[in-house]
Amino acid sequence: MNVPAVRLPFDESEASSIAGEIRELLVSGRLAMGEKTLAFEREFARFVGSRHAVAVGSGTQALELICRSLDLSGASVMIPDLTFMATAFAPVAAGAKVILVDVDLETLQMDPGDLEDKMRPDVRAVILVHLGGFISPRHAEIREIARKNGARFLEDAAHAHGSVIDGRPAGSLGDAAAFSFYATKVLPTGEGGMVATSDGELKDLMLKIRQHGQSRPGSNVHESFGLNFRPSEIHSVLGLNVLRRAERLISQRREAASRYDDLLSGSPFKIVHPAPGARPSYYKYPCLLPPEVPRDEFKVLLGRKHSLSLPGEVYATPLHSQPFWKKHGELLNGPRQGFPGSLAASRRQICLPVWPGIAREAQEEVVAALKETIGCF
Repeated sequence: MNVPAVRLPFDESEASSIAGEIRELLVSGRLAMGEKTLAFEREFARFVGSRHAVAVGSGTQALELICRSLDLSGASVMIPDLTFMATAFAPVAAGAKVILVDVDLETLQMDPGDLEDKMRPDVRAVILVHLGGFISPRHAEIREIARKNGARFLEDAAHAHGSVIDGRPAGSLGDAAAFSFYATKVLPTGEGGMVATSDGELKDLMLKIRQHGQSRPGSNVHESFGLNFRPSEIHSVLGLNVLRRAERLISQRREAASRYDDLLSGSPFKIVHPAPGARPSYYKYPCLLPPEVPRDEFKVLLGRKHSLSLPGEVYATPLHSQPFWKKHGELLNGPRQGFPGSLAASRRQICLPVWPGIAREAQEEVVAALKETIGCF
């Protein structure tokens, strides 16, 4: 079956246009921190409904930059157990420890009850991950738990470019949000990241840290600790290109997701539905296998019978199971067991191809293969 797991949203015409812009950039001699990056920051802030945006080299850098700007060193940061390790590594790199919070199997999102149970006095930030581009239906409740305990409410929006809930875009719900433009993301530039915030003071701190602690870039005067989190002008060119087409690309993902909803209706596969009033970006289209079907065996059989490879899950290994903690358990300020929601989600979850422009016929082939394969269990 010739259905790619992921396909980049660049055709011949777009590639030619981008090549021309990069050629102009090379002739200009300005490859970093120029007009393209400023324009990308300005347009992205407008896109997500924040006052400011700060471009960086990756989504992980974006989250670390937020944590460093908030001075979370020595504090605890609460994150969901079902996410990519970068959500943990970013606060750890900024000197914090993490507390893992279980997720709700129905939504794959952070469980507010477990969050409240594990809250402790040294928690200074709660990071809500918009997993797969889905915003938690209980985001306001999670934000309130964070704020009543004196903690900042942050968004890991690496999957959520263009996601909306109750009329509010991802990136405008908390104190700051981190986005990724990695090659597989909703808006890909190969590498790159962005922080969105409406806090002007936080933005100013980020600009210093991004540029080795310089208040005036290029001055060689360092007023505070900083690192090199700078993006390149070439990545900003790519970012402006995909941003111009963002509404169309995201709309195509939503259309594909709606077709899967129809095709899977009445099947043994449990659809993960968005909250009422929410419009995910559908970075991923996750669904759950029946509890008795072993996911890894299912995927092997699917490949053997139909030559179909599915995209990676979000995620197959919950954070508490990662071997990293066996060597660095001192970086966890909470238990490494007792996560029934994330364990069930990680074991039962599969994700279907949902890239922009996927044809209905291809989706019908995918679903037919899924249904035929699950009949073998």
